[in-house]
Order: sequence, then structure tokens, then C-alpha cells
Amino acid sequence: MDRRPRWIPPSVASPAAGARKPCWMLVSCHIFEDEDSMLGRRVRDLRVERGLTQRQLAELAGVSRQLVGAVEADRHLPRVDAALGLARALHTSVEELLAPVAREAVGVLTEPTDGTLVRVGRVGERLVCSPTSGSGEGWAAADAVVRGGAVELLDVERPAVIVAGCDPVIGLASRLLESAAGPRVVPVATSSATAVAVLGAGRCHAIMVHGPAGTLPSPPVPVQRWRVARWQVGLAAADPAPGWVQEALAGRVPVIQREAGAGSQAAFERALTIGGPPIDPIVDGPRVSGHAEAAWRAATDGMVAVTIEPAALAVGLAFHPLEVHDSQLWIAADHAELAGLHAFMDELTSERVHRRLAAIGGYDLAGCGTTAAP
Repeated sequence: MDRRPRWIPPSVASPAAGARKPCWMLVSCHIFEDEDSMLGRRVRDLRVERGLTQRQLAELAGVSRQLVGAVEADRHLPRVDAALGLARALHTSVEELLAPVAREAVGVLTEPTDGTLVRVGRVGERLVCSPTSGSGEGWAAADAVVRGGAVELLDVERPAVIVAGCDPVIGLASRLLESAAGPRVVPVATSSATAVAVLGAGRCHAIMVHGPAGTLPSPPVPVQRWRVARWQVGLAAADPAPGWVQEALAGRVPVIQREAGAGSQAAFERALTIGGPPIDPIVDGPRVSGHAEAAWRAATDGMVAVTIEPAALAVGLAFHPLEVHDSQLWIAADHAELAGLHAFMDELTSERVHRRLAAIGGYDLAGCGTTAAP
């Protein structure tokens, strides 16, 4: 029997009698997470500017003093009639009260340029952003735009957690959560090495990393480790000619590769040294930022790609394995009680995600949701 600690959804877990409920059980009471959020700060600033107490503002707006206090503390988003009353009493409009405000732009991977559409999430006191990625299906839903080095929100801020890594399951789980009420997940596609770096820099809440068993790096901050999956890393191609693997490993054909620090790229470079010295230069070919992108490029460009078996199977490519890798989710201990991370873990361990991964193929989900040893 598997006795490893296993992820327990919040709906199942119960706090001990008299214990304080963790914040993920209280998150529904909070619209925003810090003193810098727009509505509460604007109401408070305008009230003070006009020399009103909370009780006086409440009387002018036709609402209770408790409602004014809750709005200013960002514990309540008023209904339309209450918002109209507050705006009228403060000699402004609802649109002005709710208008987006600018914040310093802090990128997960790189600092965004002006005009970039981004998705955002709060990591500690910072509003961290990542560029949106469009697709052939249409525009991606952005949370904000960068102007003058600041993040300008396009809508009322919705709590979100940022998860960095290269396993396409991050994007799958985040999309399935989009339709649910509550915090969102902002996926950031990047290599394991870069994910570790941004976790250490405090620019994300959690990361997914992978590598051969026992070879994962030490986390830069205290983390909770959870097993996610096991899959094969290797080479993929559409309608490959005989000897295509040997041609790729001999450096005789261009290969779509990952950036330095990617676990799959390291596996490819290790395979190049088998049976002889390393190839110099290693292998020509374009570099991409994720397994799914590598497989898609191989399918459309007719080149060999370094990727994982699930990504190859998803687009109908032939696949040749090089290594077996374990994939883990690392959650920064400082953020472990965030509702968005609990929702993300619930989704990763859910039947609806596992059914979709089984349909794709290539995922060994034995032990998914159990704690992983350091």
C-alpha cells in the first residue's frame, strides 16, 4: 500500500477544533489582497480629501458605515446601487472609482516593453506579469497593458497565482480553471532552470521541474514538493526517413531544440556524447520555449525536435525516447496556503485532467499528488 502523504483537497480537509482556518478557506471574503488595490484606496483617499468620516460618507451615500469600512479595507465589492451612492457622495463617477490604475511592471522572465498585453498575479507585495500568448483561435484574454513601465489593469483585479515551468499540463489545468469562480492560474512557459531562478527571485508562486530520478536541483527557497507525472524525453519527427534518429544525434540535420537549462535539452546533449566525444558545434537548429511548441514546429516545419512523448503524441509525431524524467510541482512555502494553489493542485489531481492526459498518452500518473522526497 502506498503510504506517502497525499494531496487532500480543501473540501475534504478539516482544521482541528479551535484552530484558525487557513486563508484558502477565507479567500471569498477578499476581493483584493493588499492596501494598494484600486477601489478601497480611492474611496478612502476621496473621503479623507473631502473631510468626511466613514459614518458621514455612509449617510450621504445611503449605505451602512460597515459597508464603507469593508469597501475601504477591500473586503467587499459594492453592488451597483451602493457604488452609485458612494460615487455621488464623493463627487465622482463609478467609472472613475473603478478605473484601472498603473503599477510598476515586474515581469516573470523579462521586463515587458510598453504596449505589451500581460496577465498578472500578486507575488507578495508585487504585481508580477507575463505576456499573453495568442493562438489561431483568437486573442488571449489579457489582464493589463504595460504603459510607461507600469501595469495598467484592464478590469477589476482578480486574484491569481503564477506557475512557471515547461509541462503543458500547467496550461491545461489553468484553462480548465478559467470557468470556475475564484483565483486564476497564470501559466508561464519556461525551462526548469529558469523556473528555479524566478522562484528564487520571488516572481512566481510555484514551479514545475523535471529530470531523471534523483537529479533535480536544490530549491532556492523552502518548498512543498509534489509528484506530478513521469514521462519520456526524446526526439520527434513527422514522417521521418530511415535512420532519422542517428542523423539527428550525429549533427547532420538541424534539430528544433530547447534553451540552455531545459531538462529535455540536457537529455539531448547527453545523448550526443554516447559512443564518442561531444559534437562541436553541437547541433544547428531553432530554439523554442516549451515542449508543445517544439512538437508543433516539428509537425509544421518537417524537422526533428527535442520534446517529450506526450507533446509528440498530441500532434501525431513519431517519437524516439532518450531518457525517463520525473515531473514535480514545487510550491514556495511562503505561498502554500493561497487558494489559487490549492485550486491548481485540486485540478492536477482531478479525474477530468487525468482523463485528458490519458487521451493524449505518454503520461505515467502513478503517485500524482503525493509528496516527493527531496
